[in-house]
Amino acid sequence: MEPLYDHAEHRALNARPWSEAAARAAIETIARDAIEAYRGLERLWPNAAADLEGDPDAPFRSAYLGAAGVAWALDRLARDGLAPELIGLAELADSLPDGFRRAPELIDLAPPPAPSLLFGESGILLAVEAIRRDGRQLADLERTIRGNAHNPTLELCWGSPGTMLAAQHMWRSTGEERWRDAWRDSASWLISQWHELVWVQDLYGTTCAYTGAGHGFAGNALALLAGRELLDERADEVTARIADAFRRLAVETDGVAQWCPLADTETERHPVQWCHGAPGLVTSLAGLPPDEETDRLLRAGGELTWRAGPLIKGVGLCHGTAGNAYALLSLHARTGDELWLQRARMFAMDAADDVDRRREATGRGRYTLFTGDVGVALLLQSCLHADPAFPFLGEPCP
Repeated sequence: MEPLYDHAEHRALNARPWSEAAARAAIETIARDAIEAYRGLERLWPNAAADLEGDPDAPFRSAYLGAAGVAWALDRLARDGLAPELIGLAELADSLPDGFRRAPELIDLAPPPAPSLLFGESGILLAVEAIRRDGRQLADLERTIRGNAHNPTLELCWGSPGTMLAAQHMWRSTGEERWRDAWRDSASWLISQWHELVWVQDLYGTTCAYTGAGHGFAGNALALLAGRELLDERADEVTARIADAFRRLAVETDGVAQWCPLADTETERHPVQWCHGAPGLVTSLAGLPPDEETDRLLRAGGELTWRAGPLIKGVGLCHGTAGNAYALLSLHARTGDELWLQRARMFAMDAADDVDRRREATGRGRYTLFTGDVGVALLLQSCLHADPAFPFLGEPCP
């Protein structure tokens, strides 16, 4: 049987031993570097070459790629006493929604810009609310969530599954019925569009059936499972259907399991990343009810993630070592087995050292939430607290 991952995309684990002191020091170093790199309200943070879209000097404001995500992460770390505060954070947060409306991003990929969680206005508004906690953005946040309810992409980054997570978080934090109703509106439409084993995405001008967390089945399943109590009489049916697809899509060998990027097409690549592959499936579906077969597959997906090792591609959350470590944290939370926490912490220390190496090689850090260094700082924070919640998707408004 062909390998379930590409060895050339990974490297051997080369981590210092875990220690709380070393983790705290790495968090502070990453945060201070980001704070020092901040260039003010108009220029924000410098872009990395791998993240560029269009003008290399264009300021990005989205949660995934821009200032909203970085500001949210720095605020979260500062509130936990792990990093200094960014001077002018409140002013920065207040400027982000209008700045994005004046200069929406990635419009060549998704015209007109969707009010999505990771690339659009909803995520910016949610980040601002988490930072400011004054309720001034909530009317606009509700508007954007409802405006994204029937997004045809049918995936988390652009579509309604992402904004469902925003609605669900607001429902839990406020108990206001408007957020419950917004979640249910999106969920009903999402379920109505589920005609095959997995959803079919209309994405970037093509149709495809992705399985992963970033653009496919797993991300949609995460949104439905996170708000499972709001599904009422449909909860058991939807949950069973998710579990069935999870099992049917799995490919197994030698005690490990993998999920191919596309449900209906054979591909040569078998990425082991949060966005595509076993780590995102495990992280997204760790909330399924206990079941012997589900538990076995989740562990097998975690085992593949561990055996594959750190990613050469990057250290970040989306397609880097930090994102993969959350699969291991999720398994620790589900099973209570300390081995998974130990493994997550080894990945975290490796990722912290990788951040240092890359910063030394390029002369500066990488300043985004999902592809950059602050994602590693958040992983280290999660390892300190044994917290499996995936950044921004798990608990954006603590």
